[in-house]
Amino acid sequence: MGFFHTLITQGGFATILIFIAAIVLLSVGSERLLTLFTKMSFDVGGSLETIRGLILEKKYTDALQVCNKQPNAPEMAVIKAGLTAVENGREAMKSALGGAVLEVSHRSEARVGYLALIANVATLLGLLGTISGLIKTFASIANADAAEKARMLGLGISEAMYATAAGLGVGILAMVVHTVCTSKADDIVGNAQDAGLKLVTWIEQSERASKT
Repeated sequence: MGFFHTLITQGGFATILIFIAAIVLLSVGSERLLTLFTKMSFDVGGSLETIRGLILEKKYTDALQVCNKQPNAPEMAVIKAGLTAVENGREAMKSALGGAVLEVSHRSEARVGYLALIANVATLLGLLGTISGLIKTFASIANADAAEKARMLGLGISEAMYATAAGLGVGILAMVVHTVCTSKADDIVGNAQDAGLKLVTWIEQSERASKT
């Protein structure tokens, strides 16, 4: 706590804004990481194989029941949407699959853009604090005596460096969290799309098998 107190008291107004950005980063970043890596990540390999077998036998109701066992899994939500619309024709099913994948995309990518914004803003606030500290330094030493100039110069440069360090620290952390969340969100959306394509393939296979 002593470090943060020193950072805020000696870093100037820009450092206070950077500290606020850090709090927002902590809130948004932790929520996104928890959602992406816990609430939207499921092991559905076994369930997909079970659903595949049921669809090939045209047991769509039983396949829906398997989906209902993992209602929060993105892949299961996509397959459930497709199975619900399968009786309305191929185009209706594909439309339902597209809508389900889009919903998964919105859920996984929600508020991720704020992390990139925080990274940019924190870095720029650090630069602002640097410039502000230097301006304050040169303005204060203009009419000071030699001994006072040295003290004011030290305080001004200290403020500038504290602001720079704080801005870069928060900015780097925000960039790392943003990259991790973006990569995980892309994986989730990709898996959901893959599940939809698999469903279309399985239904086509079951229809070909029934015609032979």
